[in-house]
Amino acid sequence: MWVVWRQQRSIVIAFALLAVVVSVWALIMGLHEQSLWREYLSTPCKGEVGGLTTSDAKFCEHVQFSLYNSGKLNEVVIGFGMTFAPLFGLILGVNAVAHEIEQKTNRLAWTQSGSRTRWLMNKYFMSIASLVVILVPLCWLLSWWVGATHVAPRIMPKVFAMSGFIEVACGIFCFVLAVVVGLFVRRPGWSLAAAAVLFAAIFLGFYSSGVLLNLGSPSVAVLQGNGVEVGSSSGFIVRGGAPANSWPISEGFVPKIEKGIPSTSVLNRSASHVYRCADAMKDGKPEHSETYCLKHLGLIDVQWYIPNSQYWALQSFEGGFYLIAALLLAALSLFAVRRAKA
Repeated sequence: MWVVWRQQRSIVIAFALLAVVVSVWALIMGLHEQSLWREYLSTPCKGEVGGLTTSDAKFCEHVQFSLYNSGKLNEVVIGFGMTFAPLFGLILGVNAVAHEIEQKTNRLAWTQSGSRTRWLMNKYFMSIASLVVILVPLCWLLSWWVGATHVAPRIMPKVFAMSGFIEVACGIFCFVLAVVVGLFVRRPGWSLAAAAVLFAAIFLGFYSSGVLLNLGSPSVAVLQGNGVEVGSSSGFIVRGGAPANSWPISEGFVPKIEKGIPSTSVLNRSASHVYRCADAMKDGKPEHSETYCLKHLGLIDVQWYIPNSQYWALQSFEGGFYLIAALLLAALSLFAVRRAKA
């Protein structure tokens, strides 16, 4: 174990220091934005600027402007939160196997009394422990930051992976993936590139293929217009439609008697009727408003969404996938290392 720690300590210390620096920065940003949001959502602003006295409107405009400026670097924190754990795991994994094989330092360990399996297991225990010790508090802080800055509802794809424990699972999966790739490729640079591409394809596939959407159970809400009011505790401002802290999927027109998630044919037919009504012209002007058309046709404008109550279930699905995949890859690596050339 001590030998494994000596081999990876420079990487672990470097990532630990980077995590501390960014965490302090995110904490300061989060506290500042949290304070601004508290002002903006309380009296007199209550999440809006219109309909206020002149002095209150100026105050709320100033708060709104400050919120805009303070959030300019939020995307940087999101980028860090999304890439830190995978990069940490990949570099540790490449260093654990591919680097040793290229340097031929593995031959000494493989020819001593200890077995190859034990050699690899020591690397797994030490590296995964290092990942967990650093990533768990970082994920907790980033989860708090997402709520404090109101950058997006935590269930939205934009911040979903960094607002729970998925980053820990991703870090472990990337480490094991890099170990397996390193056993076959045996070159650190190529191993890192191949493992990074494989992980990116899997990670992005979760969202582009709609896997998470299929795992969730959508709900339906009726849109009530464009008025504004203070939203849920997340701080977002909505009226009607999906709750403020949910993941809106889509919207469309459906008959008032329709129950559940409408089919594509129902949506297309209803939309066609509404647009035909709204496009009717009289004396060169639209004859009917969309509101009239909806009422006349017996339709309503609805939005379907994944509710916030399913957040931890979806976290468990995706995080569990990475952990199970890591376990299977680890078993493959333990089998492959016994047959690998020294």
